[in-house]
Amino acid sequence: EIMPSLVGSEMCIRDRNRRVIQIFCMVVGMVLASSCGDECPVEQPYSVRVSVKDKNYLNISQFPQLSQVDENLPFRTYAGTLYYALYDASTGALIRESAVVSTEGEEKEYTLTFPGVPDGDYKLAVWGNLTTDYPAGILHQDGKEHTDIYVTSGDLHFSPDYQTEELTLERTKGKLLLLCSNFPSEITRIEQNVSHVYQSTDAGLNYSGSTQVDKNVPFTSVLETLLAPTSAEGHSKLTLTFYTGGTRASETPYLKLPVMEMDMRRNEITAVSIDYNTSEGIWEIKMFIRGEWITIHRLDIF
Repeated sequence: EIMPSLVGSEMCIRDRNRRVIQIFCMVVGMVLASSCGDECPVEQPYSVRVSVKDKNYLNISQFPQLSQVDENLPFRTYAGTLYYALYDASTGALIRESAVVSTEGEEKEYTLTFPGVPDGDYKLAVWGNLTTDYPAGILHQDGKEHTDIYVTSGDLHFSPDYQTEELTLERTKGKLLLLCSNFPSEITRIEQNVSHVYQSTDAGLNYSGSTQVDKNVPFTSVLETLLAPTSAEGHSKLTLTFYTGGTRASETPYLKLPVMEMDMRRNEITAVSIDYNTSEGIWEIKMFIRGEWITIHRLDIF
């Protein structure tokens, strides 16, 4: 038979041991918490800051018909959408990509974050002003002008020593500016075709393919068209036809100009001026070449 005093003594020992263990665990926890304080920060995902380089065209100051863009506006002013693709640097495998997202806020830069991406070497491609209609890199498809697409790329080395990279978006296209002066009031529509421009580019601005872009619009004295640079085939060719008439069914060609050769360049404006000299009854066609207006045609058309 076990004496009651012995049972009580054993229970006291167990309670005392339990309290000692609890106190020990509390002390260890406090020591670990205090030692981790500033030395054990919460792991943050790797990030890249993206800004816009080409806000105004290089030669826009030569054209008073166009207004220059304020270069201190929020990021979203220049790139309304953003898309990125992250690739393994050694294999080229796609590691992660985003949807085409709308950019918001008042910040001058846009920050991309990559939570869960392990240390390693990567290549990043970032595109601005894409739509969901076409894949990244397509500048013109189905004969369409498309948007003012921007792109940048960079090599990233994610490691504990990584510092946030900064990449700048560059414009992929140039602009064709058509200026029409002293046109008869009966002209109602412009039909414009430009051939031999690049169809696509990669994230490093290496262009490829060749296509044409068609545009049919109501008559305007200032017509702007976004076009990829002239392709490797040679000069781009511009064809212009002007129509009269109230509806497409009743329209008739009023003036079709000779085919003009020109060179489109990235982030530059190529301009053509068409002026009807009423005193002489002559159509004067000029092109802005190497910083000055050059007459390329004087047409007497009845």
